[in-house]
Amino acid sequence: MSVNDSVNRIVAGSGVILAGTFIGMLLDIITKKVITSHLSPADFGTYALALTVISITGAVATLGLNEGIPRYIAFFRGRHEEQKVHELIISAMLMGLIAGLLSILVSPSLFQSLAGNGFDAQGKILPVVKILVFAVPFTILLNLTVAIYRGFDRTNVNMYFYNIIRPISLLGFASVAVFVGVSLRGVVFADLLSMIFTFGIMSVYFIKKPPIKQAIKQERKIQFSDTTRQLIRYSFPLLITATLLNLMSWIDTIMLGYFKSAEVVGIYNAVYPLVGFLSLVIASMGYVYVPVTSRLWGQNNTAPLGSIYAVMTKWCFLLTFPLFALIFVYPEYFITRLYGAQYVSGATALRILALGFIANSYFGFNYHTLLASGDSDFLMKCSIASAGINAVINFMLIPEYGMIGAAIGTAVSYASIEVSMTLRAWRKQHMHPFTSMYRRLTLIVVLVVGSMLAAKNVHLLTGATWEYTAFIVGYFLIVHRAKILDNTEMKMIGEIRKTVKYKISLCVPEALKTLTS
Repeated sequence: MSVNDSVNRIVAGSGVILAGTFIGMLLDIITKKVITSHLSPADFGTYALALTVISITGAVATLGLNEGIPRYIAFFRGRHEEQKVHELIISAMLMGLIAGLLSILVSPSLFQSLAGNGFDAQGKILPVVKILVFAVPFTILLNLTVAIYRGFDRTNVNMYFYNIIRPISLLGFASVAVFVGVSLRGVVFADLLSMIFTFGIMSVYFIKKPPIKQAIKQERKIQFSDTTRQLIRYSFPLLITATLLNLMSWIDTIMLGYFKSAEVVGIYNAVYPLVGFLSLVIASMGYVYVPVTSRLWGQNNTAPLGSIYAVMTKWCFLLTFPLFALIFVYPEYFITRLYGAQYVSGATALRILALGFIANSYFGFNYHTLLASGDSDFLMKCSIASAGINAVINFMLIPEYGMIGAAIGTAVSYASIEVSMTLRAWRKQHMHPFTSMYRRLTLIVVLVVGSMLAAKNVHLLTGATWEYTAFIVGYFLIVHRAKILDNTEMKMIGEIRKTVKYKISLCVPEALKTLTS
């Protein structure tokens, strides 16, 4: 597979993921609006806390297999070892089922012992957890099934079930519950039924359109050989990595709540999600990047990987920068328009957080490259170090600086892990994204942000909507004039446009057929 083919596949596939993500976010907002219109803030808070507990349970019980499976399926597909792919699918699903059933038995009692006398002293959350915990096995199996399809480059399955069917079914069941006028427990059962319904549709889809046909027909014997042990050995560090990266966001809230008032916690947690939009492009591309590059590793065709890494990083940062610039230059306007003037004190924290999160796009696909190469142990070590840095900085700065200290801790920890992974990719794989054109792009964006800040300080910029449009148009004109994209990349973009149009013409009818079948 050439560089052009790989980039084409990654970008075209990520476009589907990005579109699905936006659809899912919109449906999630509508669902929350329906639920909050019926439940009191206290009941909705109980529901949200129970969902957090179940999310943590499901993440741990998945055992990191949702990241390990796509890599190894793509890897062994590259080697044409189909029987090993079959073994991975069977063993992963069995491990997921066992872990899910154990979660039903362990999670409620563990939660009661750890939090029963803490934030659930009134005992309102535990009954909700006891209901939602039955969704964990279905959630795990759904996660693993989507991961299996991801290993076969069928990334549109994620959009069908996570971004369309699951949100629509939840909205439907929740709307019925609200219409009937049930209590909190009725809404919780609606959530559970939605997950069971989604899993049922996925099961039918899996039977009708299995990811692999030959191997399943060739061999039905269940076995756990070195291939399965290799998957477990690779996936477990990824479980630790994912848990610690999530913990980094929880540390901020916990320490702010300990040292500062609830108002400070509320403002920080309102502005924090805004920087998550800076990760949308790289998350969408990374979802396809890992199986594509893992297959090249399996084929021992590593020559194109460096170019793929560099091109994809440049494109990702080029597309993400406009949103970063607007958040960084106009934080007060974003916060005021979204939440109101009472949240504007979070502007400095938002600006600092944006600096930390843009590092993810700037350093690019270091994490995904290391993941595809099998270097999960180093990723775990990075996450441990980053979580430690975050905790230490928060402990030192939050008592005096509040949410600004929390933002600094998060930004520094995220930037440090990005630098570490980039150095690792360079030292181990001799890959880096810093081509001459990327360095030129870096200089351009620094000058653009500096100019915008200077213009804002002398009141030449006021935050009017036309300024955003003018900035985006001007930015891409500068990029074009500076020839940040060479002729080869421009040809790639032309090919990608054709591929995307073709995929849309196929995906829309297929999605409608999937939803109605």
